[in-house]
Amino acid sequence: MSMQNIQTNDLVRDEYGNHYLVVGTNEEEGTLKNIQVSNLWYEQAFRASFEEASAGKSIGIQLQEKVNNYIEEMERNERPIYGIRDLIVNQIDVYAVDITKPHPNSVL
Repeated sequence: MSMQNIQTNDLVRDEYGNHYLVVGTNEEEGTLKNIQVSNLWYEQAFRASFEEASAGKSIGIQLQEKVNNYIEEMERNERPIYGIRDLIVNQIDVYAVDITKPHPNSVL
């Protein structure tokens, strides 16, 4: 699996099983140098609409379903899920989104 094929919206998984969405990439002279990732739960919380919420189902359950559906969709589309350690070994720096800052999709 080539680390150079990482695209925005791909998934990265850490050694604890947490999933992160690739929200940015940076190349230098055609070589991927770093990526920016954001926790998939965090991203789904700002991307997903919960207006169609079914009665009695908590937001947490709905969010978990959306996260699992995204992971399943990536697998169906045969997109690899990259390991953070594998990225670092391949000299690709990984930066996390600062979740204390406003999300770009949020309207204040």
